[in-house]
Order: sequence, then structure tokens, then C-alpha cells
Amino acid sequence: MLQRIVIDQFRNYRHQEVTLAPTVNALIGQNGQGKTNLLEAVYYLSLLRSFRTSQLSSLVAYGSQSFTLYGEVRSELDGGRITRLGVSNGHERRLAVDGQPVRKASEFISRLVCAAFLPGDLAIIQGAPGVRRTFLNIALCQLYPDYLIALQAYNEALQSRNAMLKTPDRYPRATVTAYDQVLAQHGAHIEIIRQRFGEALNRAVQQQSELFFPDGRLLSVKFLSGIQFLLDGVAEDEATVNAKFLESLDKNFERDCREGSTRLGPQRSDLACQLNGKPLAQFGSEGECRIAAIALRFGVLELLREQKGQSEITMIVDDVLGELDAVRREAFLQQLTASGQVIFAGTALPPGFGENIKTFCVERGHIEEG
Repeated sequence: MLQRIVIDQFRNYRHQEVTLAPTVNALIGQNGQGKTNLLEAVYYLSLLRSFRTSQLSSLVAYGSQSFTLYGEVRSELDGGRITRLGVSNGHERRLAVDGQPVRKASEFISRLVCAAFLPGDLAIIQGAPGVRRTFLNIALCQLYPDYLIALQAYNEALQSRNAMLKTPDRYPRATVTAYDQVLAQHGAHIEIIRQRFGEALNRAVQQQSELFFPDGRLLSVKFLSGIQFLLDGVAEDEATVNAKFLESLDKNFERDCREGSTRLGPQRSDLACQLNGKPLAQFGSEGECRIAAIALRFGVLELLREQKGQSEITMIVDDVLGELDAVRREAFLQQLTASGQVIFAGTALPPGFGENIKTFCVERGHIEEG
């Protein structure tokens, strides 16, 4: 969990130090004061990405060239050991763990395990497949360190292959297909892990149905692989999937040249979200989709707790309670407050959080314990 965070030149914070409680931390203030910015800083310290923008320049305080984040992460499972994380980002990104520079994001990401509940989560249900792939990737990077390494290697090879496919006359076939072995090796690994995770997530989400759809409706999810026909019957045999993937890339080379991109692979995967067997994105109301997104988040949280331990997880909550009725709000808060460290942002503290709360007042990019 996050014990302390120091923020410099990030969004509307010039310099801010915050010491957090291991239970519930409530950031209270009017809109536009910086509550969500603090949650975003915590998220970035965990995953080296924002949940609001892909534009790095948006994160840097006005008039500055770079921002710096520093965090102290305490592990109860490791005897209270403190891991010190540092990231600065401007013209280039610099990462440090316990004062030692690290070059690879995979050596840094998820030292702080972070679960998020955000207003934009509706897009997990209603948005494009890429949103759900990102949702899967973030969860899996926190669960399995080698997943991020495989994903980065796959994406780099895919980008290079696709660039050549756009102008195939300029490159010999052997030059383009030199990337096929990398795609097959890492793509097989990625999709097998995703399929296993999809099955576990479906079990966890179905259990959430009892809390968030108490009328008996069943929420379910199913992983739809971009190489599903290669996985059928051999999903546990990575070597076989690898070989079949490589063969299919070779077989479909001419089609890929015509289309200017690689059709087959993890970049085509999706996650089907259903309520009583019907696709939520097509048939669900906005309220049902919002509730389903929360249930998915709790499903991932349960899998994180099983592997990492409840005390190791920091949850950030950006005032998502307004859309919930009393029954679902109670289900949300009961699970949340029993699940480790919480950092909640809102204009007021809603009832139901209990008594063990550390409160902070947020105003104009300044935070004080309240």
C-alpha cells in the first residue's frame, strides 16, 4: 500500500507531500481543486500512465518542463518493507526503485498495486474493443510481471511488421516475415494468459451479480481471442499455439499485404460483457452498464487480492457512488472498505465508510489534513 507520496509540478500541484493511512483516506473539496489529480498521480506511480489522457504534456504543471513523483510503498507481507519509487517525466522519463535507476518499465510497474474505480469506466462496457484490451492488459500486468515483457515485445514487432506491410513493394518478404517468430512466440503467451484470466474473471464477476443484480440477473464475461481458432482444444499447450500462429501468419501474408496490417493476433481480442446472455453494450441501459463496469472492477480486485494479498492493494475511487441506488451503494462500500487501502475523492464523504477515516481538505492544488 502507498504510505507516502510527494508530487512536484504535476497538474495543479507545485509541491505536495501526503502521508496516507492504511485504511480509508478521503480527499474532500469542491470540483476543480485537484482531488482527481492526486488520484491520477497515484495511478501513474503504479502504472506509468494516466487514466485521463495519453498526452504527457497535460500532466506537467503550467510553466514547467517536467514533473516528478515519489512514493513509499509498504508491504505487510514482506515484514513492513518499504520500497521507494521515483519517476520524473519531461523530455525523457527517468525511473528509480530504492534510489537505483531502472531502464525498463517492467522493472517499475506494479511495485504499487493499484485498483481503480473511475467515472470513465462506463467505456469498459460501451466503448471500443481497444478500451477492453487496455482493461485486460492493466490487470494482467499487475498480476503477472512477465506479461508486460511479452506485450511490449509483441507490440514492437507488430508495429515494425505493419509499417512494412503498408509498402510491401519496398521490402522482401523475408524481411517482413522476420518478425513472425516474435509475434507467434509472444502472441501465444499473451492469448493463453488472457484466456485463463477471462475464465477466472467470469467466475468472479458472476459472484458479483448476486450483490449488484439482486433480482437474479446474471452478469458474465467471455474472452474473445484474436487467435481463437488456434486456441481451441490446445489452449494449455503454448508450443502448439505458437507453431499454429506462425503457420497462420505465413499463410495469410498476401492478405496482410493487401490490407496493410496484420489481421491475426492479440490486437484483435475483445471481452464480451453480457447480462442474462445479452450483450450489455447493445441491450443494456446506461445504469446497467455502469453497474456492470463496477462489478468488473470488483472482479479484478478479487483476483488481485487472491494473488497479492488484501493489505498490498491501494484502491482509488473518484466519486462513482452518485449513480448507485441505496442497495448497490451498500454493496459497493461493504466490499471497498473490507479490501485494504482506499483513497476516495469527492465533494463530501458519503455515509457508509465507517469511522476509521483520514480526511484531507483539497483546495486550489493544496492538501491539508482535515
